[in-house]
Amino acid sequence: MSKKIMLMSSSLDPRLLCAVEAAKKLGMETVACVREEDNGADAKADRWYAVGADTEKLLEIARKERVDGVIGMWDKTVPAAAAIARELDLPGNSIECVEQLLDKGKFRRLQEKAGVFCPGFFETDTSDGLMEKCTALRFPLIMKPCVCSSSFGQTKVERGEDILSAFAKAKAYSRNGRVCVEEFVEQDNLRVLEAEIFVVGDDIIWDGVYWCWRLEEAPLRPVLDTYPANLTKEQMAEFQNAVRKVLKAAGASLGECDIEGFFTKEGRFFILEINPRPVGYYCQQDVKLFCGIDYSRLIVSTAVGDMSYFRGLETFRRQRRNLLSYAIFSFRAGIFDHVYIDGSIRPNLLTYRELPGGEPGACIEDIHADNRPVALACFGFASPEEVEKVRRNIRELVYVVLREC
Repeated sequence: MSKKIMLMSSSLDPRLLCAVEAAKKLGMETVACVREEDNGADAKADRWYAVGADTEKLLEIARKERVDGVIGMWDKTVPAAAAIARELDLPGNSIECVEQLLDKGKFRRLQEKAGVFCPGFFETDTSDGLMEKCTALRFPLIMKPCVCSSSFGQTKVERGEDILSAFAKAKAYSRNGRVCVEEFVEQDNLRVLEAEIFVVGDDIIWDGVYWCWRLEEAPLRPVLDTYPANLTKEQMAEFQNAVRKVLKAAGASLGECDIEGFFTKEGRFFILEINPRPVGYYCQQDVKLFCGIDYSRLIVSTAVGDMSYFRGLETFRRQRRNLLSYAIFSFRAGIFDHVYIDGSIRPNLLTYRELPGGEPGACIEDIHADNRPVALACFGFASPEEVEKVRRNIRELVYVVLREC
């Protein structure tokens, strides 16, 4: 008898579509849940439901469908997946685990508990006494919503007179009304270390480690991923040790986690966040191009208790490649025409994916206002030096061309 898996997302994004495809290849029945405004039929699942992050409705669907596994692909559906797994005795992380990882204030407390690097911080839902609490920390500060996707609502605070406005902004974005205030930790450049890891009990797959780069013109928008990260043995040990301690303190037991962080000047690894769900765009497919591991297959198979693919990775021979993956945004608003790719790197193009909203003739915003790129391009090179050369010149080599008005 085939297994049935329930996949919940914010929209018809690549995480959902690729997971549905992977599940079907394994002979599973698929149930997709997307927002009410989306056409769930486009997920190409066996059945679909138009429902957002309503845990009770999602639990009702899971019971009705008698699912064997459930996955939350979106921050808002991760707690629902944990609740369904608990109620139906399915594989997955506990509600307490995912709440600690998703809430930025709780996550900092988790880091303190685990004994890893953590800046001074506090959390609050009121501006009462805010100025006094902030002056007890070292400036500059970061004000951020405790529960919010991406970097929305975050402000770097250099001066005391900016505290109240930054607090109001963060609180407006926070889904639970709470704000995390923490000391800003300096880093050397516009890159962070990201990792797509996979957890099964005490075992962790570490293959999807890469550098994620921002551009000076848009320092809060991740646009470039480069593989491999080429960490030293000491850096890898520090990174893995910090992540293991936090995941153990949280009680994480199953699934993909998206990790973001960087090394301090003292060599400590500062975990900015751990998201207990797949990363967006087509990062899982980039990881597969990099090392051969199919994260989409891994996540759906283990969600229904099938550990055969996971166990097979113990002897799987990785063949790592030098990759650069670019999320292509426009630097001006206007009417989209096409993406220019220079002839010098066009032979290195491995995959090119247009995203909804990036069709010729569409009105697009600039990189600061748009939530998604117009396209994603992944290139393969013979050496890390070639990757670095292209990364430094990416604005001249790949860019959006707008139509003249």
